[in-house]
Amino acid sequence: MTNEQDKPGGPRQGRQQPSGPRQGGPRQGRPRRYTLDPPPGFANIELAHSVALLQELAERVYDQIEDLPADALDYTARDAPLSITMLVLHMAWAELWWVRRISGAEIADSLDREVQRGALDNIGQPPPTGYSASELIAICRRAQGEYSQPSLAGIEDIDEVLKKDGFTFSVRGAMGQLAWHWSYHSGQIGLLRLLWGSDYQWRSEDILPLRPR
Repeated sequence: MTNEQDKPGGPRQGRQQPSGPRQGGPRQGRPRRYTLDPPPGFANIELAHSVALLQELAERVYDQIEDLPADALDYTARDAPLSITMLVLHMAWAELWWVRRISGAEIADSLDREVQRGALDNIGQPPPTGYSASELIAICRRAQGEYSQPSLAGIEDIDEVLKKDGFTFSVRGAMGQLAWHWSYHSGQIGLLRLLWGSDYQWRSEDILPLRPR
C-alpha cells in the first residue's frame, strides 16, 4: 500500500506525518444503544439481530471519528503502522471478507478497491492518507448497506459448519467474530485519538437488548 490513493478527479495526495498530538477537548459521545431493531426481510431472525448489532458497533466508530480532522485520522503513534484511517478501512474490509465467505456473493469492484486498502496483508505498510471522516464513514455504510445486509438476508441456517480458506466456522460464529473485531479496533481508535490529543467520553442508554423472536 502506498500513501497515494486513487480518487475520482485525481490521485489522493499523501499527508506529512504530524509532528505530535494536537490538543483538544473531549468529545461527548452518542449514547451506546442496546435496544436494536433488526432489519426487515431476513430469513433468520437471530441473524437479523446480529446484523443490527454490527451496524450499531459501526455507528459507535463513526461517532468516535466524525469530528476529527485529517491529521488526526492519519496520526500514528511512534513506529506503529496503524492509523485511524487504516483501522476504519480494515474493519470494513474484514466484514466484507467474512460475509463473502458466508454468502459467496460478489463484491462490486468499486467497493472492493476501497476496502482493499485496509486488507490484513497491508497492515505493516505505510497506512493510507488523505481521507476525510465523512469519506471513511461512507465507505463503511456502503459496505454494510449495499453488501453485508442484502448478502446475509436470505440465509436460514446459521449453525451449519462451513469450511473455506482454511477456516472452519458457522455463520453464528463468524458474526460473533465480526462483533469482536469492530469492538477490538474501536478501542484502538479511542487510544489513537487520545494520543493525538482529543479524548472521547462514552455514554450509554439503558442496557436492555431485545430478545430475538
